[in-house]
Amino acid sequence: MIYGYARVSTNRQELDIQIKALKEAGATKIYQEKISGAKVDRKELSKLLKEIKAGDTLLVTKADRIARSLSQLEKVVTDLTNRGVSVNIINMGMFTTETMANPMTKLLFNVLGAFAEFERDMILERTQEGIQNAREKGVKFGRKSKTYVIEGALLHAIQQVEAGTMSQPEGAEFAGCSVATFKRRLKEYREQQTKLRLFVLKKYLRADV
Repeated sequence: MIYGYARVSTNRQELDIQIKALKEAGATKIYQEKISGAKVDRKELSKLLKEIKAGDTLLVTKADRIARSLSQLEKVVTDLTNRGVSVNIINMGMFTTETMANPMTKLLFNVLGAFAEFERDMILERTQEGIQNAREKGVKFGRKSKTYVIEGALLHAIQQVEAGTMSQPEGAEFAGCSVATFKRRLKEYREQQTKLRLFVLKKYLRADV
């Protein structure tokens, strides 16, 4: 059986896009809840993890739906695959007992997981700390003439658009700016994230040598 799990952080967000993607990917039973990923007591996820058994598949749209850090993601996926459950993270791939035992797959999992950790949309402080750390390491962000600080409501709206839970016009309304301005900030944010990914990948590969 294929179990889907959908989650958003607040009641202002909708689950429709995630649920549609899960159904299209084959989910036959979907657990859903509106709760921050920082919360330990996620009742629907706990129910799902108790019900799912060997031979079943857990399907989620993104890694940050079930985990808020790389270490937590690795623990959840390892625990499930050890029980004979396959884990299909739509934007990362399928992971099973066999693939998680393969060194190359494990490396790919950790690299993709590291990217997912930096892309989490519910932990604003961690995101800002990561950007600041990258700046201290010499990574440049934004336009050369001026770096626009993307934070607060604007950052939250952009992250929801990237997660697929808001449209760009909805994001602009939430952030209190025009759609044109929002699109410019969104482009700058994506450029920043690309540089962050490269920074993390280089750091990870250096550590693995």
